[in-house]
Amino acid sequence: MQTSGLRYFLAVARTGSIAAASAQLNVAASAISRQIANLEAELDCVLFERRPRGMVPSPAGELLAQHAHQVLIRSEQVVTEIRELEGLARGLIRVASSEGFALDIVPNAVASFHAAHPGLRFEVTVLPPAQVTQMVAAGEADLGITFALAPTTQVEVLYDGEVDMRALAAPDHPLARAKRVQLCDLPNYPVALPTRDTTLRQVFDAACLHEGIVVEPVLTANNLAALLPFVRKSRGLALMSALSVRTPVDLNALVSLPIRAQASLARGIQVQAMRDRRLPRAVRGFLRQLTDALPPPKGAG
Repeated sequence: MQTSGLRYFLAVARTGSIAAASAQLNVAASAISRQIANLEAELDCVLFERRPRGMVPSPAGELLAQHAHQVLIRSEQVVTEIRELEGLARGLIRVASSEGFALDIVPNAVASFHAAHPGLRFEVTVLPPAQVTQMVAAGEADLGITFALAPTTQVEVLYDGEVDMRALAAPDHPLARAKRVQLCDLPNYPVALPTRDTTLRQVFDAACLHEGIVVEPVLTANNLAALLPFVRKSRGLALMSALSVRTPVDLNALVSLPIRAQASLARGIQVQAMRDRRLPRAVRGFLRQLTDALPPPKGAG
């Protein structure tokens, strides 16, 4: 059995459908279907039960899933040991990232680490939070940095912290010199927000509901970078993570204002790795670079 076939099989077992596995792995659904059919022919058994809610591993599929997981871990271990021979001189580091970290934290960490280790290459994939976790669990990324959702056993959490939400404004905004912004102040200004399916918007909407505040955004976008020109060119405010735009704030291109609200506006953040996988030395080094740029983890100090 080829490791690619086992990897595709595990992705279907975890996601419950070939279409979802195809999206997660960025592999054509026909290729995944073909690999599943090849495995069933090779083993002479049915590996999945087709149910209304998706594909569920059969008893034989459950056994194969346990075997496949161990095979892929051993395969990764061999690759790791080979890479260890070259230390930090060469290699590829694959990072899956929520968009909020891909604007500033991740590229700055990559630039700093690459300056010290120029032989390394990086591959960054920007995904919604849940898909970051899925990509790490499937072994398609070495590290994932994401906003934490429900607890999961799919991955190992290497860092667990929190980040506050901030109001971003242009330096000449009327509130730019304020020490903080009240949540109830926001309806008085044009506001730019991410779409409702994002963790930031869900936390923000819950806080507004708690205080009976209605904020009708002037601009809604599914890309955080699209909100920044609006802030620079208007007397508006954008809501973002304190980590998303460190560089423009440090350069005084934007002002980052704390928000006072009755409900918490903090979100959990995690750095994740595939469970039971020994990370290559280069990845461990980059992990330290990345977590040094994040707030102290929960319980620290």
